Amino acid sequence: MKIQIEGLVAQYESRMLTRRQLVGALAAMMATSARQAKAAQPIRQVAQGRTINHVSLAVSDVRASAEFYQQLLGLDVVSRPANGGINMGLSDGFLGVYDIPQPGRVHHFCIGVDDYNADRIKERFDEIGYPARVSRDPANRTSGGDQLYFSDPDGTQVQLGENGYQG
Repeated sequence: MKIQIEGLVAQYESRMLTRRQLVGALAAMMATSARQAKAAQPIRQVAQGRTINHVSLAVSDVRASAEFYQQLLGLDVVSRPANGGINMGLSDGFLGVYDIPQPGRVHHFCIGVDDYNADRIKERFDEIGYPARVSRDPANRTSGGDQLYFSDPDGTQVQLGENGYQG
C-alpha cells in the first residue's frame, strides 16, 4: 500500500491529480483496506440462527405503509413500539414500518437465534473481535429484552433476537 500512496502523491505533485482527487483516492484505499482487514478476521459462530425474525423498513408515512401491507397481504398489527412504528405479524416474525431517514430502504433485518441472550452473545462477539452493540432503549421495543446489533461486511445492519419475538 505504501507504494500505491507514494504513486498517488507523485501524481498529485506532478499536477496529474487535483487535491480533491488525491484525497478521494486515499479515502477509497483506506476504506478498501478496512473492508479487507475486516473480511480477513477469523469469524467463528456466536449463535445459531433459525429464522428471519423481522425486516424493518424506512418509510415516509407509517400509517399509509401499514395500511398498504394490511390491505395487500392481510397482515395484522401485532405491536406499536414507542418509537411510532407499526409491526405487522408474519407467522412467527413480523414486518416493521418506521419513520426513519431514507425511506424506501431496508433499515435492518433480524435473525431469530436459539437461546437468545444479548449480553452472552455480545461477549462471544467480543471474543472474536467483531464489533456488536446491545441496545437497552425501551422506546425501541414493546415486548422487552435487549437488542443486539452488528453490521455485515457491506455495512448492512443486522439484529439478533429471540425466535418468535414479535416486536
